[in-house]
Amino acid sequence: MDDVLNNNKELAHKFFDSLSSGTQDYLNFYTDDSIIWTAGDNAIGGTRTKKEIVEFAQGILAAFPNGITFNITGMTAEADRVAVEVSGESIHASGQSYNNKYHFLLIIRDGKIIQLKEYMDTQLAAKILLNE
Repeated sequence: MDDVLNNNKELAHKFFDSLSSGTQDYLNFYTDDSIIWTAGDNAIGGTRTKKEIVEFAQGILAAFPNGITFNITGMTAEADRVAVEVSGESIHASGQSYNNKYHFLLIIRDGKIIQLKEYMDTQLAAKILLNE
């Protein structure tokens, strides 16, 4: 069981490194049936499939010309679940700092993320990303 937990934690590290890289390599961590849920009752929040997240994420990431750096600040793993605390650092295309705090829950099976839940400061996201 320890091997599974360590493998899942390693996968989480690689996933956030990939997200920080600015490439779409992070998509390789999902299956075609993966579900991605983001907190928030606005255009950012909701449930998306892997196919839907491709276009959505491109729009979000394009708003950050130098990308977003995701720094893991804490991680806990149990069974197929990895809880990850993350701080994000970036500059929005508007020139405003966008340094959000996140909590992600990854459900991992057979070395792939089958479900991701993202919690963050939704007010900051709406202010910077949606001009609300």
